[in-house]
Amino acid sequence: MAIYMNTTFTIVSASALVLLTLRAEAQTQTLEVKPGDNPQKVLDTASPGSKLVFLPGLHQHPLGRHQSILYVDKSVDIELQQGAVLELADHQSTLSDSAEITIDHGAPKKLNDLMVRGKYDKKAGRTYFAIYIDGEGADGKPDTFRWALISREVGLHGKYPNEKVPITGDWQMLSNGVQIKFASTTGHNRNSLWILSFGGRESYGIRIGHGTQEDYIENVRIHGDGVIDMNQTNNAQPTEWVKDISACVLIHGRVRNVTVEQITMRDAMRSVMAYGKHTGKFLRGGGTKGGESFDAENISVLHTKTLNPTGKAYLLGHPSHRGRLTNVKCNYNFMVTAGTALEPNFNLDHYEVIGNVIKSGTLAIHCWRRSSNGRIEHNVRIENRPNHPVVRANSPDAWEDPENLTIRHNRVVRDLQPDAAR
Repeated sequence: MAIYMNTTFTIVSASALVLLTLRAEAQTQTLEVKPGDNPQKVLDTASPGSKLVFLPGLHQHPLGRHQSILYVDKSVDIELQQGAVLELADHQSTLSDSAEITIDHGAPKKLNDLMVRGKYDKKAGRTYFAIYIDGEGADGKPDTFRWALISREVGLHGKYPNEKVPITGDWQMLSNGVQIKFASTTGHNRNSLWILSFGGRESYGIRIGHGTQEDYIENVRIHGDGVIDMNQTNNAQPTEWVKDISACVLIHGRVRNVTVEQITMRDAMRSVMAYGKHTGKFLRGGGTKGGESFDAENISVLHTKTLNPTGKAYLLGHPSHRGRLTNVKCNYNFMVTAGTALEPNFNLDHYEVIGNVIKSGTLAIHCWRRSSNGRIEHNVRIENRPNHPVVRANSPDAWEDPENLTIRHNRVVRDLQPDAAR
């Protein structure tokens, strides 16, 4: 009897061991993605813990789930082998004739009553209108505003060609088919700002999380000697003033333990963006009321290369999403950009920006709005013009400044080619 029982136990144990082994092998399977394969279908069939390997060649695809080429919702290792290029297909995003209104900039508004109608004629391409209150009415006179179509007339803070325009309370023509209306002729405060953006939809190469997923997506690695190319040259892009902009990699909402390393990212608005999400009502200066926070944590961006001669690079935290982002490392990366290269932004806490090499047409590292407990050290800016700092830390009107930052040992290197610095 004892022998029979022991034998039965041995057989059951062996079966369980085989089952566990098969499950482990399934969870660590390596799936190859050849040029022409649909990477989303491959990922959707993979078990958590699997590895996807993009083989050398051009992997050109349209947008799919959540405006991305590849949407990640499970633990996975993604390798882009040398010679593999994950590229957005042409004409996935086209120019819109309707406006997105941004209100979070300028002086705190006493009154937010601007409306827009009409179809933008698209003649100025991707652009935006800026509308400021430049006069507060008195003695029965209305408030006044100034406005400009930015792409062809003036910078956001320059001299406006249309100034002291009285508010009529009716529809008023701007240009290019766009009209605005203030519901009230008085009650606005000076320097209130509205931005009306006309551009394309956002797009992403690899997106981890859609912002409000209930469960954490965790343990994701994106790496290799390959390239993510967002092909913004052949796709209409959003303006920088809207809520959602484009990037090679987006990490959004309840996501943790993610590493992006070694890969090259190019022809994009941004290379990597990471931020949380908040569903509450947004308050001036960055606060929220009610709602739920979906937070991201433990993100590392290491040894990557960004080649964006018409774009930017890394955005960490976001004023229009406002979930928390904590424990972030953006270290030892190389970037060539037209605009701000590296931007620690709102609700980012406990982070490192160390050892990066930056060639930027404007700002190198801009700690913009309230990030906290950051170390910005040993970064190099390649710059042939004097008086361009490596790091700037400040905030726009009504926002809190960055706090508790350690900024040291950053330097400018002049008369040096980017490849030499690398």
